[in-house]
Amino acid sequence: MSELHISTEPITPDAGDAGSSGSLGVVTVRGTLDFITHEAASELFDKAFAQYGPHLVMDLLGLDFLDSRATGLLVSCWKRALDEGGWLALVAVEKGAARALWITGLASHVPVFPTVEAALAAAPPHATQ
Repeated sequence: MSELHISTEPITPDAGDAGSSGSLGVVTVRGTLDFITHEAASELFDKAFAQYGPHLVMDLLGLDFLDSRATGLLVSCWKRALDEGGWLALVAVEKGAARALWITGLASHVPVFPTVEAALAAAPPHATQ
């Protein structure tokens, strides 16, 4: 299995979003998200919240492996976003490593989109302010 790679980038709203001055963070996760990488992932997700606030999109399309502990970490991030008045969406498809999101039922609670673009288009207006 490969190492965990996480990157974050700000998404600035289109000029058509009049009055929007903030950004929405996109967290891209590649590799293995499991017991071994759990602590590092948790720290990096904390940094993403600190940098972008509670409005995040987590792109999981590059995952090779996602275990139950990592699924719990995603639930914690989702709850944190809601508790802080934010919005969190996942980008994944119902196959491969991210299939666990559907098996565990997480996909019926957290918004899941097939692409980053679809997630960004669905973000509530307050997520980009």
